[in-house]
Amino acid sequence: MTRKPTPSTEARDLRALLDAVLEALTLDYAVDDYDERIKNRAGLAQVVLRDGLDAPDRIGWNADWLRSKLTAEQADAEAKAGEGK
Repeated sequence: MTRKPTPSTEARDLRALLDAVLEALTLDYAVDDYDERIKNRAGLAQVVLRDGLDAPDRIGWNADWLRSKLTAEQADAEAKAGEGK
């Protein structure tokens, strides 16, 4: 049985999710593959927001998941940029 989060936990998790979505939708226009990366990031943001609306008890998990996806995406972009030099 899953316990219902406290209001302070819910607020903290929601803030973390909103911060992660803001991070996902903030990308330097100067990156070479801006269009592709922002499209992918917007899709990830949509997924976590939809799941947060459907299952509020998973908002914290979704924030962590989105951050891990963004970290992996950034590492891939840096690796590709390093190969191009």
